[in-house]
This record gives sequence, structure tokens and C-alpha cells, in this order.
Amino acid sequence: MTIPRISTNIGNMIPRLVQEKILTVTKSLNKAILILGPRQAGKTVVLKSLKTQFEALAKKTIYFNCDLAEDLEKIDTNAITLLSRITSGIDYILIDEAQRMRNPGLTIKIIHDNMPNVQVIATGSSSFELKNKISDAMTGRYLDFYLLPLSMREIIAKDLPVKAELLASDLMLYGAYPEVYLQNQPDLKKVMLSKIIESYLFKDILAFSKIRNSRAIQDLTRALAYQVGGEMNENELASRLKIDRKTLLSYLEILEQAFVIYRLFPYSQNPRREIGRKYKVYFVDLGIRNSLIGDFSSLNLRSDLGALWENFLVIERIKKLGGFGAFLQTYFWRSYNGSEVDWVEVDGSIKSAWEFKYNQRASLSRGAGVFSTTYQTPVESVNSQNFLDKFI
Repeated sequence: MTIPRISTNIGNMIPRLVQEKILTVTKSLNKAILILGPRQAGKTVVLKSLKTQFEALAKKTIYFNCDLAEDLEKIDTNAITLLSRITSGIDYILIDEAQRMRNPGLTIKIIHDNMPNVQVIATGSSSFELKNKISDAMTGRYLDFYLLPLSMREIIAKDLPVKAELLASDLMLYGAYPEVYLQNQPDLKKVMLSKIIESYLFKDILAFSKIRNSRAIQDLTRALAYQVGGEMNENELASRLKIDRKTLLSYLEILEQAFVIYRLFPYSQNPRREIGRKYKVYFVDLGIRNSLIGDFSSLNLRSDLGALWENFLVIERIKKLGGFGAFLQTYFWRSYNGSEVDWVEVDGSIKSAWEFKYNQRASLSRGAGVFSTTYQTPVESVNSQNFLDKFI
């Protein structure tokens, strides 16, 4: 069955939840705003939509796309005279792909400190690249928001006539990049995902990080795609890829900062009984993951259904909590005797815990009981029938 689409206009079809948060912040706080997320996730659409909303409120805005040489040349300056001229009479200055600038932090700082009536909203496709360039100069002057591929809640907010389980199946195969989601034809979805990997994912990573061994990071990404949800053995993986462990760790950090993967670390209060070092790796978008391994077969034919379901729930939960900058601390839990809980949220003390089961008839594991007894916290089951109301 094909998932029906309402429109091909991304901005009109699926409003992003982060947009309302940003509007609220701009009304109450005089802070620069950073919107971080992968390319093709919709940052430009959000920025242009904000421009429209500001202008509807009779606010004057100016927009720069730093992927364009003409725009970059205009805004990429630290000269206060030029910046004063650019921002004269302006309420909001919107800077897209700000990591292209030589020193975006200093530029935004000058505007923020010397032009108090002007608010800056900037986007970046690499949190590592942009925040490194901004953090020192902009300490205490900015707030950051994360825009990941579409969340299921954002899609359902438009009242699509489709069952949650069917929509989840579609997202587990082809992911939630807006343009990919809006495409009806599976073959074209595959082509679009391949192009995202080729033209944006690896291209941007290699350009930003100046990696010498491009083959190694591509091989690493594909290796991670085959072991989604499994615990990382860094030494074994480094040996297989013929790179040292230090290089492996740097590549993993780059992939995470570029919004390709998400690392989930173990919860432990008793290192003697619980695993405290090994972490799990998930993909921010499952369409990218499936494209990397070349497998788009239907869920009922897949041997990795459990891993897909786990990855899907983890990333949807992260989107619900507000992206990588979520206030809650999130973990998985596993003891040395094999007891495991898939998801634990901590806010000072343990707040809640869940176990992921695609089959609604599957019962909680023995490990859930061990965890509940140890931490006096009930473990809930998340399955393909209750996940929407219970978890995301």
C-alpha cells in the first residue's frame, strides 16, 4: 500500500515543531538562534518560513544563503561599518549555512553586541563545524535548536489518512528526509537517498573535516549500518577497517556531529555488575542506513526487523525530546549476565524505562524484571500497536 501525500510543497505540508519554539524564543529573549541539522532536513524551508512569518508581523528581515558566493561575500565580514549598513532598519537577519563563513561567531557577536534591535537566526549543516566557529565568541549569547528529518508526530499533525503502523513501516524503510518522504515512487525514493549520500553526506563530511582516508570513513559508515543497535567493539572495528582506534573515534565523532549517527551510552551505577563502556550506534535516518546496505525489502522479509524497530523508536524519541540537545539524559542498560533494557531516561534519578518489542504479543524480558527490582522503576513495553501514544 502506498502512503498518500497531501502536497509537494514542504513548507505548506509539514510545519516543523521547532519553528514554533523559535518564534516563542524570539519574542521573549534577545539571543542569537542557531538551527543545526543535516542537509536536506528542511532548515532552509524553516528559515524562509520564519521570514514570511516575521514579515506578516511587519518585521523587516534580510536573508543570506552562504552556499551562494554573492550572499557569502556580503555577510562574511567583521567590519562593523559594513554590518551596520547591512542591518540598518532590519529586525531579523537570517543566515543559511553559516558554517561557510570564515568567522561566523565573531560576525554574529558584533551584530548582537552593537545592533541590539537586530536578532540573528543562523543555520548550519554540521554542528561540529558551526559550533566550533561560534562557541568561543558567542558564549552566553545564543541558543541552539536541532532540526532532524521529519518526525512522525509532525507528519501525523497534518491528519494524513494512514494508520500509524503503516506510516512507521514506510519511515523504517525510506526514512524521513522531507523530499524523500513526499515522493510516492519507491524507485525514486531510492535514487534520492543515494544522491543525498553521494552529494551531501560524504561530500560535506570530507570537505568539513579534511579527512585524508575518505575510503575508511565510508567503509566505517557502511559497517555501522550492518550493526545498528549492536554494542560497539572499537578495537575489533578498527582492526577490520585497518585504522587505529584513535582515528576510529575521531571518525565516529565526525559522523555524529554531521548528523549521520547517534550514539547511545550505557547507564551504570554499579560498574562491577553492569556494562559501563560499550555504547550503541543508531542512524539518524533509516533511509540512509538502508541505502548504505542496499536493502529496501519489506519488513516481513527482513532479518533485521528488530534492529530497524529499535533504531526507529530511538530516533523518534530523540526528535520528541528536542533533538540532540535534549535536557533529559538517555541511555540503555545491560548487565554482564545479559539482562537488558533498551531505553532509560534520567533526570537526576531514573525517570522511566522501556523495552522495545515489535510484536505486541511479546512479553517483557527477564532483564526488565531485574532492572525494575534493582532500580525500583517499572519497565514498559513499546510495540507496533502502542508506540505512538506511549513513546513518541
